[in-house]
Amino acid sequence: MRYSKLFGKTVRDFPKEEVSVNAKFLIKAGFIDKLMAGSFTLLPLGFRVKEKIEQIIREEMDKTGANEMLMPLLHPKEIWNETGRWDSAKEVMYQFKKDNKEYALSFTHEEIVLDILRKKISGYKDLPVKVYHFSTKFRDEPRAKSGILRGREFLMKDLYSAHLTEEDLDKYYWEVADAYFKIFKRFGLDAKNSRGRRGVFTDSHTHEFQVLCDRGEDTILYCDCEESCDCKFAENKEIATVKDGDKCPKCDDCKIKEGKAIEVGNIFKFGTVYSQKMGVYAADKDGLRKLLYFASYGIGITRMIGTLVELFHDDKGIIWPKASRHIKFI
Repeated sequence: MRYSKLFGKTVRDFPKEEVSVNAKFLIKAGFIDKLMAGSFTLLPLGFRVKEKIEQIIREEMDKTGANEMLMPLLHPKEIWNETGRWDSAKEVMYQFKKDNKEYALSFTHEEIVLDILRKKISGYKDLPVKVYHFSTKFRDEPRAKSGILRGREFLMKDLYSAHLTEEDLDKYYWEVADAYFKIFKRFGLDAKNSRGRRGVFTDSHTHEFQVLCDRGEDTILYCDCEESCDCKFAENKEIATVKDGDKCPKCDDCKIKEGKAIEVGNIFKFGTVYSQKMGVYAADKDGLRKLLYFASYGIGITRMIGTLVELFHDDKGIIWPKASRHIKFI
């Protein structure tokens, strides 16, 4: 396509009201348009970048045996009540009433997947289940000031897996972690798997994939490993057991450093907590009903666009990385 025919051309000046690097460059270059704080349109160039990012992720997710599908964004109150998250997550969830019925706009899909599983799964031969989708998420974000990095409406890839045993869950959990490292490497990113915080998703610690960036909103403590060391120790500062300058507790040969970072992905193990609350069982080989072990795995698509711009630019504009396998971002 000729540039003269492209909708959404470069503008002369940076938007004065924007403070984040990613918003300044993406708006100026005609990749996105801002509707309001935390809500952006992907213009044709931005949409093209989104498609390339999704394709890289799709390739690596498919290699793990996962199936792609698409779930609804409008959810009834009843299904969220089953896990108790209608009340516990109301600070981040958009909730509303229509014709005396209450609904929410999706900020995640654990309850929806579990509802599907209890309808479709009967026994061990149906397991494990590994399903993912690319979809819009809505979160009542009070700090929508970081451009496309932190939106109230955003795109995300979320993968969910269900297993008959905890051992099988653990095996796949770390298989997905390895797939995430491959994905981020294909984007030219050196991601660190950081032990994360508890929150609205789970009562146990999570694992966050963090990319060092001076403008990042998170602070992590990580092993300053040399190339010969494969320790990869990292923790979010909010739950850290170490401090800057300490010896690494994992390899004991390197020192801990503190740095700002951007979270580009996360993985959560729920065990059987949600399965028990929603009554999701499957029969094992002996015919005994067992609660399913459950986990979820996320990568922010629009957040990835913003992260790449934050890390790959100069004073003249964006320098998109050349992804592996000849996938170019524009």
